[in-house]
Amino acid sequence: MNCLTLIGRVALPPVYHCTKAGHDLTRFTLNASPGTEGEDTHECISWGPAALDLHENLRVGDRLMLRGRLRYKWRQLPGGKRFRMAEIAVRSYTYLGHGGMVEYRR
Repeated sequence: MNCLTLIGRVALPPVYHCTKAGHDLTRFTLNASPGTEGEDTHECISWGPAALDLHENLRVGDRLMLRGRLRYKWRQLPGGKRFRMAEIAVRSYTYLGHGGMVEYRR
């Protein structure tokens, strides 16, 4: 079973995209251990209504609890070298850092 739960702070501004097929997605970075540089920083992706909500409401420094699954993508550098990158596909989340707790489940 591929299921994880993370609590952390948003490290970078969320980035919204709309795919060619018209699907909404938002990428953001969650730091699960404040004070650490990179080792507990996770790349996250959300789709659909969750992507729109996170894009509109999530800010750097906000605390978030999320549940999702770990997946890997292959990326290619300009020189042609390929590397494997982990990301978390968000299934549900709860805002912990502003305006109380609001929960979303997909």
